Amino acid sequence: MKTHRSRMLLGLGLLYCLAASAIASTPSSFQSNYRPLGLPVMAQVQLAGSDSQSQAFQALAPGYVSYIQKMLPEGVAFTGSGLYQLDPRKLYFMFSYAPRVYYVYEGACYNNALGATIATASSPTNQVLSGNTFTIFPFVHSSIGPVCTTGSGKRSTTEPLILGDWVQLPTVNAGQQLAFFVMADMNSSSVPARTYYNGSSNNPDNFQHLVAFLPDQSQYIIIGFEDMFNGGDKDCNDVMFVVDVGPNNAAALRNSSTLPQ
Repeated sequence: MKTHRSRMLLGLGLLYCLAASAIASTPSSFQSNYRPLGLPVMAQVQLAGSDSQSQAFQALAPGYVSYIQKMLPEGVAFTGSGLYQLDPRKLYFMFSYAPRVYYVYEGACYNNALGATIATASSPTNQVLSGNTFTIFPFVHSSIGPVCTTGSGKRSTTEPLILGDWVQLPTVNAGQQLAFFVMADMNSSSVPARTYYNGSSNNPDNFQHLVAFLPDQSQYIIIGFEDMFNGGDKDCNDVMFVVDVGPNNAAALRNSSTLPQ
């Protein structure tokens, strides 16, 4: 009887360990109720560094913030927006992969939200896509930033994000494109004043609101949006995030024989 009980307890212990190891990440306690444009939220925001994949990103995150502060200082018009416009081929997936989006920085006083569309396309396009459209971060505010923050360094209902908090996106299949947009200047009912996309012709003010950087040889792309009509201060740092496109897609992006830089 004792041996049988010991085996049973050992089995329960193994099940417990397996169950614990299956918990891949930790949702944030602060999930925004905003639903701009009535779009569904793709998934809950997960805490920075709460699984091995996000821990790997977290090691690079401070360097990315320094890179952003150098390239896009607060209140300084970014003069290289044409050079750093996101070529849609950069987010046309040649290899199936489930990307992640990490929050990194914000230089805004507006209430903004980040959304995206996944669509099947015969070739990369700079047009507004129709497909699986959703919200990633329904309320982009952080207690750490150059403007309009408490500086507390903590998450709260009004400042729910911290450097490295992330959302897991579904698999983008080879031959599909991932397109981001910002829902800017939301009112108290989370209705945005305007929505801005990649490509100046897609925006109501004909301004290129999105910039992008390949900062290193990793699988990450830094993307930033300007949230003001007609470009405002044109610093393009109002919503800053990093997209993990996977090592194979990242390698293809850097291969000049595959996709031009």
